Amino acid sequence: MKRYAKGSILLMVLLLSATMSFAGARLHKLDIRVVLSKNGDARITETRQMTIDDGGTECYIGLGNMSPSIVKDLTVSDETGRQYENIGTWNVKRNRSEKAGRCGIVEKKRGYELCWGLGDSGERTYITSYTITSLVRGYPDADAIRHVFLDKTVEPKPEYAKVTIESADATQSFTSEDCGVWGFRFKGDMRFEDGKIIAETTEAMNSEAALYVMVKFPKGMMNTIVQDEKETFEQKKQLAFEGSDYGDAIEEPGVWDTILDILKAIGILLALGAGVLGLWLLFKKWFAAYKRKKHEKWTQTVDYFKSVPLEGNLQEANDMLNAFSYGKDPDYKGVVSATILQLIIEGAFSVEPVMTETGEMQKRFTVKELSLERDLSPLAYKMHEIFKNAAGDNQVLDPKELETFMGDKNNKKLVRSFIDLLCTKRDVSYYKNKKEEMSEVYGFKRFLDDFTLVNERNLSETKLWCDYIVWATLFGNAEQVVKDMKAVNPEFFKMDQVASQLSDGVALPDVDSSFLLITKGLLYERAMQREKNKSYSKKSRGSSSRSSGKGGSSSWGGGGGGFSGGGGGGGIR
Repeated sequence: MKRYAKGSILLMVLLLSATMSFAGARLHKLDIRVVLSKNGDARITETRQMTIDDGGTECYIGLGNMSPSIVKDLTVSDETGRQYENIGTWNVKRNRSEKAGRCGIVEKKRGYELCWGLGDSGERTYITSYTITSLVRGYPDADAIRHVFLDKTVEPKPEYAKVTIESADATQSFTSEDCGVWGFRFKGDMRFEDGKIIAETTEAMNSEAALYVMVKFPKGMMNTIVQDEKETFEQKKQLAFEGSDYGDAIEEPGVWDTILDILKAIGILLALGAGVLGLWLLFKKWFAAYKRKKHEKWTQTVDYFKSVPLEGNLQEANDMLNAFSYGKDPDYKGVVSATILQLIIEGAFSVEPVMTETGEMQKRFTVKELSLERDLSPLAYKMHEIFKNAAGDNQVLDPKELETFMGDKNNKKLVRSFIDLLCTKRDVSYYKNKKEEMSEVYGFKRFLDDFTLVNERNLSETKLWCDYIVWATLFGNAEQVVKDMKAVNPEFFKMDQVASQLSDGVALPDVDSSFLLITKGLLYERAMQREKNKSYSKKSRGSSSRSSGKGGSSSWGGGGGGFSGGGGGGGIR
């Protein structure tokens, strides 16, 4: 069991270095270049590096709330240099082959959809160019861009995105002395660089993220056609700041304002008192214990479930276990170790004799091609890819090779992405209408806990018995279950080679032991980075430089009200 626990660590390590290869279409990189004409029109070029699967027929860019701007002159090309045929009005109901190599526009009531056919599956690059008239609009006190370059509802979201705004006039530069920049609804940075404005993500975009960008130009820099005389830019800016973390710094507080705020805070704290906080924490602890005890009582009475639950999805089961831990820290070691064992059973990993450089035959951990008879979780596919990359051409996974692979700075982004994949989380409310799935998981756990009592001796499905060991590892009871299985049917471990390895503890070799401290360090680093981000966000809220548009971190929480381009959707369909 100790070796299995170590294995979880190894897996986490790999996780960290993986190259992401999830099922489904993915948008790896989105690069948006905005070239501004003097009259405020913009020529926008969006380059998408994607992995395309067999799902969907087209990709599209949705632009809502565009009036009075017009979108026109759409062109699309791909990685082969092929220029797509612009057929004008687009028919979304055509099939994939009919859309391949073609592009077009769907005009909506208040916006547009810029569409093109996906064509072949695989690694693809699409270059989409179009013109938006009057992207820069005039106000009495300034000219400005207030635009959504990527809507919240776009799917898939990019792992990395960058927006570059520059002038069509090579002699004109945008600088922090003249202009202002703000970003909303993504984790990233805003800056001025070489006379251009850059908005860039620092983390992969999740389902809540979007790309909202606001730029202020001094009056006279542009000869904008569309003028809004009803409101000033400052009024529009305050609207955009609502719900963002820029809002606290719209006005610089004076000394007496600061003192007054401190006194108010002290007064509130004194009024509420430490006792209220103590009572609340005590109640939360008691309530969590009550819910946990109630849940544990139910798990002891649930009917046995003798088949593998949730179609074998270990991570989904682990999410459920963590959701019902009620206050305890999430556990990911079990799912890591169980996934390694699952891949051993599938033949993707093995322990076999290998000739060393000295001519001796030694048992080593080897990585095979992934040829599975059944679908596994994205975590399993990612894990295999990490092991395979670390092992190299000889397919033998050496601890030093894995350590070097994990420490390579070029894998930093992949490591962070994989850790995010590993540390998924579900709330208890998610399982409100999933009683059947809960009964499967906890019924299977109870079945394995009481294995000797059930006296399950059927040897017709040896793979099922191997699955028992895998899931017992997830549940943290592998050592006892293997012992019970040997007592019930010792013949099984003699007739099945994989089961014999699992029972002897040789399936998870010492290749993982040297990574124990590294794994702890990586998880600690992740936790500290989150705290640092929170601290930085709080500090940046009060930064007059950032709030006044000189650059800095974007606002993740919200903001960006009244922007053009929002609500149009986008992605693959």
